[in-house]
Amino acid sequence: MPIHKVNRLKPVIKKLFLLSVLMYSLAAQSNDDNYAPGSLADFLLGDTLKENDLALIGWVSSTLVFNDDKSDGILPNGALSTDEGLHLNQLALMFCKGDGCLPTTKFSPKHNLLSRITPTPAPKSESIDIGFNLLAVYGSDSQFLRISGFDDFDFDEDKDEKLSIPQWYLDVYLPYFDGMNIMLGSFMSPLAREIGYPFAPPRWFATSSYELLYSPVKHVGALVSVKIPTDKQFGLLSIEGGITTGWNNLSNRNGSLAYLAGLRYRTSDMTSGIDIELMFGNGEDDFAEAPAKGGSQFFALSSRGKKLDRIAGNITLMHQVSPDLETIIELFYGSQEGGDIPAGPQFITEDVHWYGAFVAMRYQLQPGIFFNGRTEWVNDKKAANALFAGSPGNTYALTANIDWQLNAYLNVITEVKYDIYRGNGLPLFANKTENNQLLGLVNFIIKF
Repeated sequence: MPIHKVNRLKPVIKKLFLLSVLMYSLAAQSNDDNYAPGSLADFLLGDTLKENDLALIGWVSSTLVFNDDKSDGILPNGALSTDEGLHLNQLALMFCKGDGCLPTTKFSPKHNLLSRITPTPAPKSESIDIGFNLLAVYGSDSQFLRISGFDDFDFDEDKDEKLSIPQWYLDVYLPYFDGMNIMLGSFMSPLAREIGYPFAPPRWFATSSYELLYSPVKHVGALVSVKIPTDKQFGLLSIEGGITTGWNNLSNRNGSLAYLAGLRYRTSDMTSGIDIELMFGNGEDDFAEAPAKGGSQFFALSSRGKKLDRIAGNITLMHQVSPDLETIIELFYGSQEGGDIPAGPQFITEDVHWYGAFVAMRYQLQPGIFFNGRTEWVNDKKAANALFAGSPGNTYALTANIDWQLNAYLNVITEVKYDIYRGNGLPLFANKTENNQLLGLVNFIIKF
């Protein structure tokens, strides 16, 4: 890194260090094991919610972002903030029932199968159980959470903070096979560990991996999960399949359905596991009419309305090395058939492929204090992703943070992320002027 950039970043590093010392001292002194998200609503409403297996959960997520080159733009970098400064990322409110509250919940899992997440060692329930989830989010993150054809609000079109209602679904458990679950409505995508439940804390990193930019974030449709009977020594196994209106949309402009498939395995002690997930369907004309209104980030058009196949898949390996150390390896791949309308530099007119991986670890330094590290790589040699238009090649990133769970109400993440672009196109960072980018940020999450 050039010396002038290092000098520019010194005040940022100093601020982050001083804040880190303060947060560390607070974290070491405060802990509240009796609190759970939703306690404020319980305090105001008494036992009404708890008695009916309901929860009203809220959180505020705000991030202070520093950039080494002082540019306004910091995308694409896997972060949800798009420029420097202080951001209201999420002001969220979730109304939910039963397992529809997971994973951000005060409830323990009730069943032996959690859709999108995992089979569990819990005994099979013999009764039908209906849960639900209704999630509303206001803030800068909402531009990445919108569903085309549903979150097409106009009042916030010119604002940094936007409104989205990314989840509204029924969660139905049925006592068939060894346990069966059906989700109906709008839900976060089951593809990739990070996407299935990253937008509700807790999470390992303040920034998201590059895989987020190459994957669907949410779907509208149905997802069926079935737990497969297995010998206890073998472990736990579930399969899932779904039908949706596509990639981040309800409007379904191309009139085609998309399909989900998955397999999830866990060891009997739940310390290791593997997820294999796939989505396939028609990628033709499935992007939104305007920015920040949902849809896909892959633009392909056919003059005859021809189906243009798209595939996205991933493999996630998880292992609890010790009580204090967790590791994740994730591999992902995608492809898009090319169209015949070159409407702009970001439009795909030949068959393209993208793939990548990330490795992450989480180590508990002491109760409530964690060190997290992540390294990642993406190959997009045709610049298929619209955010990477004009910049084909390879992107790398290193991320490290300290995650302080000061108490059950407050979580603070102090994070550093270094992005590298290597290719023969336009520089990727600092508004297309730099091939490297160093970010420092502090993320505050208040739960209530």
